[in-house]
Amino acid sequence: MTATDMNESGEQTLAEETSQNAGVARVDRAEGIVAAARMYVEDLSKSDAPQALSARTGFALDGFIDALSLLCPERETGPDRARWSTAARESMRRVFDALRDADRANPDQVPMTVLVRAAAEAVRWDLVDRRAPDPELWAWLDETFAAAYGEEVLHVTGERDSVAREYLRAVAYHAAALDQQTLKTGFVIARLIEMALPQLLLTREVPDAALYGVDLAQHGVPLRLTRQVDFSGWRFVTLPASDMLSDIDGELAHGQYRAGLEKMDLDELRAAVAHLRRQWSGSPPMRRFQRYPLDTRLTMVRGYDQTVTLLGYDEMEGVATGTGSWHITDLSRGGVGVTASTNNLSVDATPTAGDLVAFCLEEGTRWHVGVVRRVRTSGAFVEIGIATLSDRPGLSVVDDGRAARELCLCDPVRRGEVVRLVGPVGALGEDDPLFVTLKNAVVHKLRPLASALRGKSFDLRVYQVV
Repeated sequence: MTATDMNESGEQTLAEETSQNAGVARVDRAEGIVAAARMYVEDLSKSDAPQALSARTGFALDGFIDALSLLCPERETGPDRARWSTAARESMRRVFDALRDADRANPDQVPMTVLVRAAAEAVRWDLVDRRAPDPELWAWLDETFAAAYGEEVLHVTGERDSVAREYLRAVAYHAAALDQQTLKTGFVIARLIEMALPQLLLTREVPDAALYGVDLAQHGVPLRLTRQVDFSGWRFVTLPASDMLSDIDGELAHGQYRAGLEKMDLDELRAAVAHLRRQWSGSPPMRRFQRYPLDTRLTMVRGYDQTVTLLGYDEMEGVATGTGSWHITDLSRGGVGVTASTNNLSVDATPTAGDLVAFCLEEGTRWHVGVVRRVRTSGAFVEIGIATLSDRPGLSVVDDGRAARELCLCDPVRRGEVVRLVGPVGALGEDDPLFVTLKNAVVHKLRPLASALRGKSFDLRVYQVV
């Protein structure tokens, strides 16, 4: 059954009601998630329900997952996403807790595959809501998986309906960087993971390539394996699934849709396939530079307009403008990791993934410009990873032949070399050359080399200096 089935009294479920065109316009989607969870939790708590508990638990889980998909917002903004994903995370945890309560009250009546699937979905929505992994949730998953597969088992796949399949789903979610994608693209990624489960592998052996490792004895969160030494436990292998994603990508290039993907938006599907291939390939994204621990404060502003305004100030005015609530945890040539107490931050002061930010070390006067790549909330703290675009950004007058404006240059302008230019959304979409005027009144022609990359409030494009 799904959320669009009739319940036992013959009435439509909340998910079906809110999926109708008129209903969606009137229903607050975050509140709809809470209401859907409440309905399924109440059904699970009934002791006199005539339907077998094993069937009701599967119905409740499938129905709530369908409700989340139906209630996904059509357009996503930062505050709306935070409110929606928090409702999804908290409600999914309530459904998981209700399933565990039903299992305790009725031993051996709740299928273990349903419980582990619910835990995997709780992992998923922690990630979507940009929360740090829950050690207690992973400890339960590890213990359950270890109890089902003894020392004699050397490898498991997700080919059959089993505890292994659902545990693999949880690890796959953990390895999919769901926090970096929009909500809608995240749903497509989850569908691709469902299709890829038969191709995924957990093994005790040492394969040629493994992305993550799980030490069940320590009941820990899966660890990224940068080296294949000094690790004892299960290893997560994704290369066969990555090959399947490559096949899907080739099919889409020829206008062909694999079964189960026909109704998905083409742009979102392509984005999901490209993202998951990148994460699960033989050479996934890795840190390029050594990180160094550092304990100092950071001043930061967010958004394109605020960044450009800041770069136009003199140095001391610029330092006074920033928000010094952040502490650096690590620093590298490629970026910086920072953390802050949520009690010291307003909603507007908390960057989200894809935001352009300007940042400066405490008591410094040299501003850097970067893009927020990762946001994780853990307890009373928020952790942010920033990829540096430029450690010497500057403003220059750029003319497209129709109008001149000040835009942000990330690199020095030298004839024959390339520069990265940051502008407001839509400002760098034309393929015509631009002309930049430097402070010494020298004018250079900029020829676009690639399409503009779109951020939250900005476009980034690469040009060659002619």
